[in-house]
Amino acid sequence: MSSPVPAPGPAATSPSPRAAAEIFVVDDDPALVESLLDLLSDEGYRVQGFTRPLEALDRLARGARPRAVLLDYVMPEMTGEEFLAALAAAGVEVPVLLLSGVNEPNIRGAVAGVLAKPFDVDRLLVVLERLTGAVQR
Repeated sequence: MSSPVPAPGPAATSPSPRAAAEIFVVDDDPALVESLLDLLSDEGYRVQGFTRPLEALDRLARGARPRAVLLDYVMPEMTGEEFLAALAAAGVEVPVLLLSGVNEPNIRGAVAGVLAKPFDVDRLLVVLERLTGAVQR
């Protein structure tokens, strides 16, 4: 799988409150990235998937501003903590939701939340709605 992987947009006839919310998914597991692309695009989000964190950082450094980043904590190219440090060093401010298979990751960086892998899909969607402000009130 090459990255980034754009997900197809929703086929709904009326605009979704989530349609303007772009999400970056950064995880070294191509199957998880693909699953999240499918799930989130079906929910109305615009999604970009990255299996290489440096590619996501490059897009962010060049001005991309997703409403949230779903970030794996443990990756071979770069840890979640290193990704967060690179974001801070570049002056990029974006809410990051950390996805972690580690029971209690020792996080030194600003994260909006942590979801343990395997995570509950409904919980993920609730947290994303909170982060993106996509809930219609």
